[in-house]
This record gives sequence, structure tokens and C-alpha cells, in this order.
Amino acid sequence: MIARQARGHPIALISELAADFRESEDDPGLTPKERARLTRWRKHAAVLETYVRRQSGETAGPVIDLADTSDLPPELRKELSNVQSDELETQIFTVLSTFGGSADLDQLLIGLFRKYGTVHKRRFLQNKLWRMVRKGDLDKADQRGLFRLTAPKSRKREKKRRR
Repeated sequence: MIARQARGHPIALISELAADFRESEDDPGLTPKERARLTRWRKHAAVLETYVRRQSGETAGPVIDLADTSDLPPELRKELSNVQSDELETQIFTVLSTFGGSADLDQLLIGLFRKYGTVHKRRFLQNKLWRMVRKGDLDKADQRGLFRLTAPKSRKREKKRRR
């Protein structure tokens, strides 16, 4: 699975590697020498991630998930608009972002399980994805079974004609 992920999404693999190093640094059983080694490896992974992003034309920096409001304090959530998106849609957007903006159904099923611990029926998730495509939230990629995040559309201002 890792080799397949590395071929399809090297940035996601490097990001996951850096996150694993970051989590391992907090292990209380590490010696100072091991902790220093993990810190150095995490920094190397971050530099490599930036380089790969630049080479592929992606913007550098972490992807901030603005749709996930679960970590916000209640007083801030009260100030936000009342438009609530479906929790599964938010999770799908997050998993797609992790995979570099596009993924097939198998990758989404695995990503949803690994990130959120949820198991979905294949047909249910497939129907959900097609509803999101129909709404314009996702695009169907050229490759069979591949879904991708919708590119932001540029808005053109229409001039109103005066009569």
C-alpha cells in the first residue's frame, strides 16, 4: 500500500512521515539521542515536502481545514453562520486534501477509516460522492473512479445595463 501511495501522492506520503516523526518525538521512553534524531528527520521531511510541492507546482505550507469546526470554542462557533455542512462531506474534503486533491473510492474508504475510524459501505459512499459531484462540490476526474476537489471558480462581475 505504501509503494502505491508513494507513486500516486508523494506529498501525502512525506506529510504523513513528518507527522509520524512529530508524534514519536513526544514518546516519554525515548533517549535524548533518539529524540534529537527524530527531530532532525522531521525537519528533513519538512524540507523535502516543501521541495516536492515546489516541483509539482503546489503551494507550500500546511492545508488548513476551515470546514472542520469541532476544535473551535463554543463562543466562536456561535458567531459563525448557521450553514452546517454534512459531517461526512467535511471528512471527505479533508481526506481528499490529504491525498493531494484527488482520490479513488478505495483510497477514500481507507482514508476515512484511518483518519476518523469510520467504516462506510462502498455503495453508500459512492452515492454520496456522486451527489457531491452533482452539487458541484467535487469533480469527476478523467480517470475512471477518480474524484477530485473542485477548482475555485473565478467570478466575473456582470455590469448592469442602465436604461
